[in-house]
Amino acid sequence: MIEGLVSVLVLSFITLIFGIVGGFLQIIIPQILLLGVIIYLLIRVRVKIARAEKEKLRFKIDELEKKIKTMAE
Repeated sequence: MIEGLVSVLVLSFITLIFGIVGGFLQIIIPQILLLGVIIYLLIRVRVKIARAEKEKLRFKIDELEKKIKTMAE
């Protein structure tokens, strides 16, 4: 999903540059809105991935603690 959002982000930057160079307001305004939405979605996806990785690490730490406790007994 991140790769798709990044590719759309790159394409929207390119079309925004062409819109600015050509002076087409009907291209510039929607592209700015699209860039805002894509950046927001990228941030949300990255936060969700970070949370999932944090939970995975927490689970592994708990497993290691259980192993250590069983070895100590």
